[in-house]
Amino acid sequence: MKRWVKRLGYVLLIAVWLMIMAFPTFAFFLATRGELQFGDDPRRNIRFFMVQEEASNGIGLEWVRDARRVENCSQTSIRYFLWEGNGRNQNTKFCQCYDPASDAPLPVEESSCTP
Repeated sequence: MKRWVKRLGYVLLIAVWLMIMAFPTFAFFLATRGELQFGDDPRRNIRFFMVQEEASNGIGLEWVRDARRVENCSQTSIRYFLWEGNGRNQNTKFCQCYDPASDAPLPVEESSCTP
């Protein structure tokens, strides 16, 4: 039992170390491109983007995923991590539903992520 716990600890330590080592590459690509998106599906992806406004600077995170318990809808969360300005009041979540027949986005008035 101790042997597996020790090996699991080593694996976790290596994973954390690789994440630390990959951070400068992530920061470089984000700074040069202005945004990084992981996932090609418009209904399921994670996007990091630079916030460069007059009153605020930082990084934004947009996470789009399927809405729970609701078919043909996706929920989007946007969070801001600012080193200049105040982004706490700007964090938001919203829902976007799609027509099951044509897969076209429905108007905001018809989009609800609650069953």
